[in-house]
Amino acid sequence: MFGSGSPPKDSADPALSVPQGQQNNSAGESVPGPRSTFSVGVWEDRNRKCRRTMEDTHAFLYNFLHTPAPALAAEITPTASQKSKSTDETAVESSSSLVSNSEMMETDNGYFAIFDGHAGTFAADWCGKKLHLILEEIIRKNPNTPIPELLDQTFTTVDSQLEKLPLKNSGCTAVTAVLRWEDRIPNSQSATGSTAIAPATAAAVKAADEASKTEKKHVEKAADGVVDSTKSSSEGTNSEAQHAKLRTQATRQRVLYTANVGDARIVLCRNGKALRLSYDHKGNDENEGKRISNAGGLILNNRVNGVLAVTRALGDAYMKDLVTGHPYTTETVIQPDIDEFIILACDGLWDVCSDQEAVDLIRENQDPSAASKHLVEHALARFSTDNLSCMVVRFNKTALMTSTQDASAAIGVEGDPACESGKISEAEKIVSEAKRKVQEDGIPAVGVSGSNSGKGHDPKTMEEEEHIKRISMEKVVEEEPSLVEGDTPEMDISGGNAADPTIRDKLKLPHGAPK
Repeated sequence: MFGSGSPPKDSADPALSVPQGQQNNSAGESVPGPRSTFSVGVWEDRNRKCRRTMEDTHAFLYNFLHTPAPALAAEITPTASQKSKSTDETAVESSSSLVSNSEMMETDNGYFAIFDGHAGTFAADWCGKKLHLILEEIIRKNPNTPIPELLDQTFTTVDSQLEKLPLKNSGCTAVTAVLRWEDRIPNSQSATGSTAIAPATAAAVKAADEASKTEKKHVEKAADGVVDSTKSSSEGTNSEAQHAKLRTQATRQRVLYTANVGDARIVLCRNGKALRLSYDHKGNDENEGKRISNAGGLILNNRVNGVLAVTRALGDAYMKDLVTGHPYTTETVIQPDIDEFIILACDGLWDVCSDQEAVDLIRENQDPSAASKHLVEHALARFSTDNLSCMVVRFNKTALMTSTQDASAAIGVEGDPACESGKISEAEKIVSEAKRKVQEDGIPAVGVSGSNSGKGHDPKTMEEEEHIKRISMEKVVEEEPSLVEGDTPEMDISGGNAADPTIRDKLKLPHGAPK
């Protein structure tokens, strides 16, 4: 139960006051720059014949955080004060302390995300405003760690933050993608055949240090109790030497990282073929069913405890012992000559359209906005009964190949003057401007995106505007769609097996989801 009128704990967070950008972008206003090698188009529809409210949210950035250089030995020891702060607290402080007139980095690194909410819009809206900021801060703190691991850390951090906020029934599925320029080292043990230079440097330094430990063991014993004052400097020299050596072997590549929980999906078009880069976490999946069972839950009617249709999600704090927020992640090196575009969409599309069909429908359409609209209209024509959100990111083949082949034209990577010290990321710029606006005009921060209008969106009705304002309430239950044959809402708490008292008891579970 939540106190009536109680605002979210972090309602003063300036990130939550960022106004919607074009195409209802929750991350704010983001437009392509002169160096952009991709274009983004979004279309969404409430599906008013079946749904009373729109519970989807999406976000994208044309200039996501630059690709950090490796942190060498002398740079990677955090201070005690840094250790004591949570990632989210640091992200808020970082964004809040920025000056809005600071120069912005142009990185040509992209961030794309769709959040499909259930039991209200709170979790999806919060993730649309916050997840990319938390991810940026985690990447800054851990430049030597592979991005898939950092995406996992981001999702679990978001999950823990949502658990502390009101509206604990609210949750969302999520699909996110990060498109980065990276200098990469050949690696036969990697599934992609290469490794980003930062983790490669860290691995090389670690291997060299371990090899030297055996040789120095007898020296350390002889000098027992004597502090080696040259240790830190030698470690730094070793790191720098390894880094310099690896840079001579590196090649510039475009890399796509993805992470998802639930049944929102991302598909890559490679030479006309659809490649799915996500995993559907649903109750009818055998692997997920075993995980739920091992955690003490039940799959009834393909739903977790007869209630939730997805087995992984962000939020849903009351079921966190079963519905984990750990994502499925992928890493793909983009091939500029054959990789054409990616599609991110919620299950409203995929319930009525196969991966290959979606690719075939829009392959010849070079306008990503028109392509997204086509997919949404196709889903409506196929009688989809859910909210619909679709994002298409189309790659500029010529620009990609030019940037890949010209190693001297560093874009968003080490050595790029556009990313020099003192500049801020696009996300930081957007948040700092929102904070300034609040301070100057006295506009209060809000806990939800507060908009369901804009290009490709149903205009808000008065009823919907009132719904948006009610960010705290006594009880939250997902709106029931109109009774349309074949519809499978993500939550069912009104009947069937879910009404069994033993099932209801299982909904009150301790927190702490297993991976």
